[in-house]
Amino acid sequence: MTRHEREQFLKLLQAHAQTVAIGEACAATTRDLATEVARGGTPDRNDLMATIDEAERALKDLAGVREEVERLLASIGSG
Repeated sequence: MTRHEREQFLKLLQAHAQTVAIGEACAATTRDLATEVARGGTPDRNDLMATIDEAERALKDLAGVREEVERLLASIGSG
């Protein structure tokens, strides 16, 4: 594996690690929200707005990861 190939592979692995972290954060938020609703609680409007903001950040991060993965795939001729 050349140095360039190794660098590209590491970028891909970092993108996957970031995707996993984002997925974990989203799942934890969903779990916490569902737990509150299941207990009969109604989340505070400010908490819901914070959740929406965090979801928007996650979606933006995921779009960046997707773009990087697509770029790497195109650079090696697999996309």
